[in-house]
Amino acid sequence: MNEQTSQLREATFDDAQEATKLLRNLGLIMPMGEAAIDAHWRRLWIDNPAMKGDGDKPLLGWVLEDQGKMVGFFGNIPLLYSYGERQVIVADASQWGVEKDYRGQTSRLAEAYFSQAHVDLLLVTTGIKPTGRLFEQYGAHPIPQPDYDQVLYWPVDGGGFLRATLRKKNAPATLVSLLGGIGGLLIDSVMAISRRRPKGEASSVEVIGIDDIDDSFDHLWQTKQSEAAKLLACRSAACLRWHFGAKGMAERSQILVYRQDGALTGYAVVVQEDAPNIGLKRLKIVDFFIAGDNEQVLEALLAKAYQLVRQTGCHVLEVIGLPVLLRTQVLRHRPFVRRMPTWPLYYKACDDYLTGVLDLEAAWYVTPYDGDTSLF
Repeated sequence: MNEQTSQLREATFDDAQEATKLLRNLGLIMPMGEAAIDAHWRRLWIDNPAMKGDGDKPLLGWVLEDQGKMVGFFGNIPLLYSYGERQVIVADASQWGVEKDYRGQTSRLAEAYFSQAHVDLLLVTTGIKPTGRLFEQYGAHPIPQPDYDQVLYWPVDGGGFLRATLRKKNAPATLVSLLGGIGGLLIDSVMAISRRRPKGEASSVEVIGIDDIDDSFDHLWQTKQSEAAKLLACRSAACLRWHFGAKGMAERSQILVYRQDGALTGYAVVVQEDAPNIGLKRLKIVDFFIAGDNEQVLEALLAKAYQLVRQTGCHVLEVIGLPVLLRTQVLRHRPFVRRMPTWPLYYKACDDYLTGVLDLEAAWYVTPYDGDTSLF
């Protein structure tokens, strides 16, 4: 490697194929085939609602190359947010990596990301500690929600859940089979006796697909914006259809809707996100959005999600994040709690007004809808 020959430049759409190949070689899960790759990056960089309208647009990302060969890539995904009446443009660090011989130049890509113009806020969702440390070096902070790294969950199929847990701990196959059967029956019995599960009027909730999102979601979005000044990822009908519209994601996603007198007053988005390597079938609630944070509506949506776990043959229902009031309401349904191995979300405000405001937990409305956690 000759560092003098390595050059950093802004990414263009023409880099999509080579960037995908680089990231796949580095271990990231990326689309296969030229058409699928083009569709993936077109969705993020061209069809993205944050790239519509007039004015300067955020950059697509940055490329590190040596003698014409791409050796590093840092993707930049613009996202629409609001804080009160302010529109907020977020740049999400996503799908990035550097070849081993060039890891010493990772800082060049990071500096480009952190010094970019035309954005108000930088976000990164991560599952590995080195990423968190890198972003903290450049002034990023964990979001000020002390329990955001805690997952709330209810085992629904005790045997399937326990077997997956044992496989994760590398237990021998015979032990997995034996304990999974006996322990699973015990878990199911304890859950039934203790009634440790979500309770609510699930019959009040309708299940729809991503293509069924209509204008009623725009009305709910406007209602929530007017309730209190919080940092909100855009949940207009157009943004929701775009966010969950990727092939694969749309097929794994369902929207639970609660209506009163014909008006949409709340919804939850559930996504089946399995872990095939350990045989875990999991349903995750990746977003709650409820007018007035109505507890009756939340209970009905939660109960419907729990019902869907059984119907789909999943082993467990999980919830991550949520603002304090909604999370408190969920905790009343007695979920189990586990902590993630790393802090999952960092931010850095580029706008002077947001810099002070976002120090407060009350300013955030965070779910897995934020960043790129549920984009793919």
